[in-house]
Amino acid sequence: MDFKKETYSIQAAAYIRSLIRSGELSPGAPVREAFLSERLGISRAPIREALLSLAQEGLICAEPQKGKTVRHMSAREIYDSYTVAGILEGAGAVESVRLWTAQDADAFRAIVTSMGEQLNYATRLDDLAEIDEQFHAALLSACPNTRLVEMARSSCATISKYLYYQYWITLFTPREFYERHLVIAEAVNGGNAGHIEHILREHYRENGIRMSELIHDEPAPQSPLREDAGRRKPHHGTDAA
Repeated sequence: MDFKKETYSIQAAAYIRSLIRSGELSPGAPVREAFLSERLGISRAPIREALLSLAQEGLICAEPQKGKTVRHMSAREIYDSYTVAGILEGAGAVESVRLWTAQDADAFRAIVTSMGEQLNYATRLDDLAEIDEQFHAALLSACPNTRLVEMARSSCATISKYLYYQYWITLFTPREFYERHLVIAEAVNGGNAGHIEHILREHYRENGIRMSELIHDEPAPQSPLREDAGRRKPHHGTDAA
């Protein structure tokens, strides 16, 4: 195995992800091997491998005659992806929380506390992106169904967040974001499995509504929460966290 070549492809994939997340490579934009090769100072072979890996992750599309482009998602796809993510994480969290040890519960509370403390300096949502990932990972930390965890963490919601990260960071203020996660934490602390699952589903559905409406002129088709979301005060943690 050519470890040097493999390292180049891994590094190239990380670099391309960073271009997508920063918005320099936006959804629908062409991804040119020659440009990346020149910018990174490496041959096209590891670039090609990196793009293949990213295509498998769902971030890159490759079509005959069109070449490779950054994936573009419709409003419907974005909304549906968040709905599915809520179903998956809700089911996984219920399985996980019931198996938590005292140490697991303490670790989760520490993450919630840290999220609150970070509000002291968070000016944009991306300041809380890392603690957000820790929060949701902790919810699934003890789930025995590894396939379910894998599907939840690699769901299309994760893909859409990456593709449209510059929009995602505008969905809520840091305070609103924290309050929405407090609603989830309170449900977890309450220990009612049905309520935990409901809160997580609604959390993701509301994200899906906001993302699809922010990115596209038209709302997500047949969104069951659209009328509710229009009437609801948008900046407070409620049942639909």
